[in-house]
Amino acid sequence: MPHYFRIVTATLFCLVSLSASSGQSAGDTTGLLKVHLDMRTSLSQNRRLRMGGTSVGWEWGKKRDEITVGYYWTGKRGRNDVMGLRNFDLPFQLPAGTSTDIRFVSLGYWLTLHDWRRWKLSSPIEAGLGRAKFTAPFESGTGHTERMRIFPLQLAMYGEWKATRWLGTGLQAGYRYYFNNHGIASLKPVSGMYYRIRVLVYMQTFYDWRNHIFRKEPLKSPFY
Repeated sequence: MPHYFRIVTATLFCLVSLSASSGQSAGDTTGLLKVHLDMRTSLSQNRRLRMGGTSVGWEWGKKRDEITVGYYWTGKRGRNDVMGLRNFDLPFQLPAGTSTDIRFVSLGYWLTLHDWRRWKLSSPIEAGLGRAKFTAPFESGTGHTERMRIFPLQLAMYGEWKATRWLGTGLQAGYRYYFNNHGIASLKPVSGMYYRIRVLVYMQTFYDWRNHIFRKEPLKSPFY
């Protein structure tokens, strides 16, 4: 476990997720549309498995619960990460040089446990549907491709620090497991702990500067 936290710390400024949000008052129950760049990293066999992603969310209510819909993919770096893994339990062979591509859509519900003025704690539960594709090269130059349907389930905890009216940061850490139609243990090497580090730019930044520049209102201090 300490090894995992060292990785998280070392990649703090490399794995940044941008979120657009606003600064409602504690009593505001109106809805809010949010957009996220959602890069996530899994940890397996002492390797980092990088996965790109994007999601949209709707936050509402007094406790600011949220529902999200996201799309995630391995990308070039992620495919290279997966190629170094071992012990796949599949009904077909994976020769050297096999390329693996994982993509899925995910639906999530973020239950807010507590929303303080400067801090937020929530527990996201996400379930998805997608596919994993394995492409094995042949000496003739043509490849053989195998596909499987996947059903990723993700459980996590999320903590957010609202540093100022304009900026915040958050850490999401949890466990992702890939169910699939080729046996429950087929994708065990890519299942495991994952984390996501976010830098948040709140929409209040835009409103404050818009009002200052175009409406000649005094610029509000970003600090609480």
